[in-house]
Amino acid sequence: MTRDRGLWAGRRQPRIPLRHGEGDRERLGVTGGLAALSPDALSSVAYGPEAIVAALAVAGTAAIGYTLPIVIVLAILLLVLVVSYCQVIEAHPDGGGAYAVAKANLGGPVALVAAASLVVDYVLTVAVGLAAGSEALASAFPALQPHLLLASLVGLAALTALNVWGIAESARVLMLPIGLFIVAIFAIIIGGLVAHPAAAPTPTPASPGADSGLILLLKAFAAGCVALTGVEAIANGVPSFRSPSARRAQQTEIALGVILIVMLLGIAIVVRVQHVVPQSGLTLLAQIAANAFGHGPLFRTLMVVVTLVLGLAANTSFG
Repeated sequence: MTRDRGLWAGRRQPRIPLRHGEGDRERLGVTGGLAALSPDALSSVAYGPEAIVAALAVAGTAAIGYTLPIVIVLAILLLVLVVSYCQVIEAHPDGGGAYAVAKANLGGPVALVAAASLVVDYVLTVAVGLAAGSEALASAFPALQPHLLLASLVGLAALTALNVWGIAESARVLMLPIGLFIVAIFAIIIGGLVAHPAAAPTPTPASPGADSGLILLLKAFAAGCVALTGVEAIANGVPSFRSPSARRAQQTEIALGVILIVMLLGIAIVVRVQHVVPQSGLTLLAQIAANAFGHGPLFRTLMVVVTLVLGLAANTSFG
């Protein structure tokens, strides 16, 4: 029996399919896990609240005031997800994504459906991250608009090369831009809160045939749920963490949840304080940053950082 346990334990040891990943020291800590596996989730603050505002705007500018209540509901849902994935990590220390959970509780066919949908999700994660990054870049440098597709393809090639190098090494490279992104988002939030509030926009009526009431709120909530993307990546990547891998993965999941919730609520509060409404050619974050810091070098630097991390969000799929 002892021998069988040893063989089973040996089979369950995760193999790091990377040139430089032969020791525990080459795996991820909490900071490295945030850098390598959380860009998708963290960067969703750049388009999640914007999706809510865009959905509400069809019912007129007055409806945008519901952004904060919807984000509060999303924050509660995100908290539930974080707690659930912490439990999944404990139950599936070899990687507890949708496939592992579905196979253990619902059987193989359901697990295969979950796995197939995750493959599609990861491909879309790459597309959304690069597309949103292109929009952020165009907000700062409109002249680059004709070349955004080329920039997205170059970014995709760079991410591929980075992950061929190795996940631990890529985490080290990603720590700086992820750290700068977190600082940039909090700078935009704080700047938006302390800046002189923008004049209230001229009230606009609802678009002809636009939804209203509960249907409108449900649509906005559904659109805002894109801000929850990527939360499962840490549970999928538990074997990539240093021992004790499950505990480190749980700590990383909790840290991700706290940072993401604060960011989402902060942006929603600024939207209410600054009376932000959708503008052509500027993302929601770009509008807040421009109102707080103007359109000078600092604004462009912030947008470049946001663009970089939106591109790196695709790295979660590789991880």
